[in-house]
Amino acid sequence: MLLRLNHVSKGYGVPGTHAFRPVLEDLSWQAETGSRICIAGPSGSGKTTLLNLVGALDKPDSGEIFFGDRNISKFSADELAHFRNQSLGFVFQQHLLLPQLTLMENVLLPLLPAGKSASKEKRTWAEYLLKKTGIWEQRDQKPSQMSGGECQRTAVVRAMINKPVLILADEPTGALDEANATILADLLINLSHEEGITLITVTHSAELAAKMDSIFQLKNGRLES
Repeated sequence: MLLRLNHVSKGYGVPGTHAFRPVLEDLSWQAETGSRICIAGPSGSGKTTLLNLVGALDKPDSGEIFFGDRNISKFSADELAHFRNQSLGFVFQQHLLLPQLTLMENVLLPLLPAGKSASKEKRTWAEYLLKKTGIWEQRDQKPSQMSGGECQRTAVVRAMINKPVLILADEPTGALDEANATILADLLINLSHEEGITLITVTHSAELAAKMDSIFQLKNGRLES
């Protein structure tokens, strides 16, 4: 078991006041290692909130989140930052590449927080991924010189540079045209299969959802298969 949520609740505002808005309520759920999971639901249902909790970008109001036997709900801020950098990869709707850096520099950027240099092994891994995703020839270009699809593929490679156990993708094809959305969806699925990486994606794309192993609907603060 890779991921387990025990009775997790999360809301916004001051509890006990009329302004408090519960989003997730007593949610218990788990994900197997190597699985590919889609989380669907209407806007405002809490999909991104759930992804932020799983991704250690936020903490639940109550409940616990386990990765393996590690309770990350009890991690300090520094421990969470290290955990995110080493164990997780993030792909968002916007690629969030730094415009002043080249494609290759953007890809290698996650090595910096851990004080790592771009070793020969990491550069070889980056080269493999860039060739696999079809953007090796653009490695010295900056984001402004690349298409939206190429930038989003770069974001996928960046998410994988530290060989994470889990990739979290929040509407990864939402800003792409149909052709590039299909390319990116296939890329995420194939890399997940080949590298044994668990993939959890929030999406409104029926095409991407259909390629996943399982689909969960987030309704009334709970996940339903």
